[in-house]
Amino acid sequence: MKKPFRYRAISLGFVGACLISGGIGVGTYWSTHRLVRSFDSVSESHQAIEKLLAIQELVQSGESSAYNYVITGREERLTPFRQAKVQVPRKLREIEALVKDHPRLKSALRQFSRAFAVHQDYLSKVVSARQESGFEAASQWVTTEDNHALRDVLRDLLNEAQKDEGKVLRKRWASTSEHSSEATWALIAAASVSFLLIVGMFGWVRRETDERYVAETANQQLETFLRSIVERTPYMVLVKEAQTLRLTLVNKAATEWLGRSEQDLLGSNDYDLRPKEAARIAMQQDRDVLQNGKPVDIPEEILIREGKEERILHTQKVAIPDAMGNPAFLLTISEDITQRKQAQRMLELSRDSAVQSERLKSEFIRNMSHEIRTPLSIVVGMTSILMDSNLTPEQRGFAGKVEHAAGGLAKLTRSILDFSKIEAGTFVLEMQEMNLRQSIEGILGMMNEQAKTKGVGLVSLVPPNIPQTLVGDPIRLRQVMTELIGNALKFTERGEIIVRVSEAEQNDQQFWATIKITDTGVGITEEAQKHLFEPFRQGDGSATRRYGGTGLGLAISKRIVELMGGTIGFSSAPREGSTFWCTIPFKKRGTLGHVGNVATVPWAHARILVVDENEVTRQVLSDQFKAWSLATESVASGETALHLLRSEQKAGRAFRIVVLDMHLSDMDGVIFARAIRADASLAETQLVVLTDDPIDPSTVSSLGFAAAIQKPPVVETLYARLSSLIETPMKQNRSAA
Repeated sequence: MKKPFRYRAISLGFVGACLISGGIGVGTYWSTHRLVRSFDSVSESHQAIEKLLAIQELVQSGESSAYNYVITGREERLTPFRQAKVQVPRKLREIEALVKDHPRLKSALRQFSRAFAVHQDYLSKVVSARQESGFEAASQWVTTEDNHALRDVLRDLLNEAQKDEGKVLRKRWASTSEHSSEATWALIAAASVSFLLIVGMFGWVRRETDERYVAETANQQLETFLRSIVERTPYMVLVKEAQTLRLTLVNKAATEWLGRSEQDLLGSNDYDLRPKEAARIAMQQDRDVLQNGKPVDIPEEILIREGKEERILHTQKVAIPDAMGNPAFLLTISEDITQRKQAQRMLELSRDSAVQSERLKSEFIRNMSHEIRTPLSIVVGMTSILMDSNLTPEQRGFAGKVEHAAGGLAKLTRSILDFSKIEAGTFVLEMQEMNLRQSIEGILGMMNEQAKTKGVGLVSLVPPNIPQTLVGDPIRLRQVMTELIGNALKFTERGEIIVRVSEAEQNDQQFWATIKITDTGVGITEEAQKHLFEPFRQGDGSATRRYGGTGLGLAISKRIVELMGGTIGFSSAPREGSTFWCTIPFKKRGTLGHVGNVATVPWAHARILVVDENEVTRQVLSDQFKAWSLATESVASGETALHLLRSEQKAGRAFRIVVLDMHLSDMDGVIFARAIRADASLAETQLVVLTDDPIDPSTVSSLGFAAAIQKPPVVETLYARLSSLIETPMKQNRSAA
């Protein structure tokens, strides 16, 4: 039973102690509060009396100031009068705030305020009279009885207010003495609690002091570390105070570059370190950085030092703000770029020398090319005349070799001359209106004989949406295309070469065309691809021996395409063929191809069948015919074509025209024509044959064909032939009707 009793006693004691402590605390607070209130009231009374005395002094000094001005006429004598006019009303308001609990005193103050306003108005009139009419007029105002009455009223009101406030002060002081005695006993009672609080505060302060010491030690270490970094940096670091622009921090590099000690530099400004004009410009830059708050980068700045060579500095200036965000310091970091600038100058001199050397080389190449071309043209001309004369087969063979060698040498000379012009920057493009489709077809027609000799197919895909008229350089385009297609023919032994033209992008002014040349040749190794567009480089050493060439063609083509504003590239793999492409911008002129010219009513009823084993050729012809609003189908063999013709004839959907290749694997064009003529239901079908070699027009009809077109077919020729074949029967039908 003792344990519970002790527990209850301890609990009650703790509660009692808490109650006593609480009572002491409340009593102490109340006593202290009353004492403070008493002291505050006494203080307010003292302040009121002091302000009343100050008002009295201001009134007297203001009045004296006004009279002094009347006597002397000096404007500066009116300063106390003007101060009294402003400060007295303000002090009256302050006194009213202090005596808000004393209506009588507040009433007296209001009376004084009104009287003071009247008195100030009077003094203002005196001053105005002195300013406007002179001393005599102002003296009359001063000697009036009203002036003395106003002064007496003001003095009486102030004395009355001071007496009232003195009575209030004595009452408050007596109350304050009582409250002070009560507060003393309350403070003694709270001494023990205060002692405990002091002990606790001591422990807290000790702990805070230890933590602060640790933080200051860490800050000192950090400051030492940062200072070490600044000292060891290879750049000149200067810190200026924002207001005076005087140095407050410099590093070792700054003392070495400026040739002064740290003590001399600290506290100095730009006028102490630079010529006067340079210092003025530098300090103006510093002020601009501090005002705008934006960093400034000075790429080159000359540092002039007495007795030493000049340095070229790259300087950056940054404003460093304080905790409020206002600029406090200016950080300047300068890098010595003297050696870099000297090296750059040497490089420029070397470049100028190289440019001069290159110009002389290009000029020499042009002169030599001209000297070579002159006798070479004579060799070519004489060889041509010789080939036209009566020669033996052996002599003709010799002359042919000479002609071939001369042609190769002439091509090499042209390539070297073009390359030298490009290198010298004198290569000029001649922009003119051109037909891109005709240009591509013309190039293929020129190279078709070479492709036929090697047994390689050569076809083009130019969609109808390509604009008919563009502005570009057709001569240089032909040069690039001839080089790319010629390379494809050179390295392709079997298969085919396809030239595709497509739209890359366009706007209201320009049209970008992408031209791709795809072959089934030997391809290009990865190692050779790295140097493919470099001058005088070929795929490998064996390529030159086997295929010939100087390695200039692709380099020149790349430069020409880039001069046109385009790009060129390729993709290739060994034994899988290559695709070379270029995207070239042209200016727009005119409208699109033939689509708008051929979509007439008669065409809508015409059906055409395309027969060709080459899938690309079928696609080219089908796309072109569809663009002309012709119903088109295509097959790959003669037998399939005959079967389709008969089935469509029975269904009432006869093909009016068949466009076929002369050399089909299952039957040639002549046999196909005989089969058509042998079938009475197909007798009205008209055949257009595509041939590698031209056919005598007089034999075309006898072979069973309505028309013969040499491959690759030119679009304009194909269009003219089909137009005549379709429109002629319709004219006959209209005549019969």
